[in-house]
Amino acid sequence: MAKTCSINLCDYGCNQKATHQLKNGKWCCSKKWQQCPVYRKKIRELNIGSNNPNYGKKRSEETKRRQSNSLKGRTYIDLHGVVKAKKLKKKLSKIKQGKILSKETKIKKSKALKGKTYIELFGEEKAKELKKLRSEMKKGSNHHMFLTIEKIKKERPLFYKIEEMRYNPDKPEEKEIQVHCKNHNCSNSKEHNGWFTPTRTQLYERIRCIEVNGSDNSYFYCSDKCKNECPLYASKGADPFQQTDKLYTQSEYQQFRDYVLERDNYKCQYCGKKAEHVHHERPQKTEPFFSLDPDLAWSVCKKCHYEKGHQDECSTGYLASLQC
Repeated sequence: MAKTCSINLCDYGCNQKATHQLKNGKWCCSKKWQQCPVYRKKIRELNIGSNNPNYGKKRSEETKRRQSNSLKGRTYIDLHGVVKAKKLKKKLSKIKQGKILSKETKIKKSKALKGKTYIELFGEEKAKELKKLRSEMKKGSNHHMFLTIEKIKKERPLFYKIEEMRYNPDKPEEKEIQVHCKNHNCSNSKEHNGWFTPTRTQLYERIRCIEVNGSDNSYFYCSDKCKNECPLYASKGADPFQQTDKLYTQSEYQQFRDYVLERDNYKCQYCGKKAEHVHHERPQKTEPFFSLDPDLAWSVCKKCHYEKGHQDECSTGYLASLQC
């Protein structure tokens, strides 16, 4: 009898020849089921006009003029925020300098470089460096190539004061950054004099929360087990040890805060700039009875509050470790 070979068809509705078997056991015409043409068509039909009721309609000249006038005099920061404005300005400068190429130019360049090796393009020495760099970037955990403790100290001083860091003593040449696990029961925690190497994402997220958002979140955890066991993570940013029965009301605290700011003429007692915060000489977490004592409080700006007020034994990280 002659052998018959069965051809697998796509299980997602396009009836094309299936080339990839997915983790769920189904066959698909593409590497990902989201790339199947039938599925993409369905999603496109569902999404058209769902977010914008005026999708597909032409704007009148009056509407165009009115929208143009409403945007007059507004900067990139007003329209998109600080972070996105920087990205847009950077992209605009690249377009002007000719660094961003058109699609046609990209196609021509890719055809010209087809089949050429690293050695042919860059030479033997640079080819080795590029190959090493590419392999290390694929691993994802070698953040020491992009960040060093010296660079963090210079560019991210607030993060440097809050988090204790060191280089991995087993890999002195690689400058691999290590930190403490936030779970106090873990062997890698500060309480047990332990260290572990965080991923690049963990490091950048922690820096972003402290430096950009001004919040004490995205703590370092060496494993999912430590993360789930830690009460600080379970509280999702709220203080799990916060007192439910406060010694004062919100109006009483507001009155105390206004008094301190008016007494100091709304000037930061560190740098002399406009003050928005009130710093307590005796931390509220450890000594709540002195929370409304104006003799033990002074006006500070946001930057000095965290850089100068909350440092060493009064740092947020140290106080949290006492509570934890």
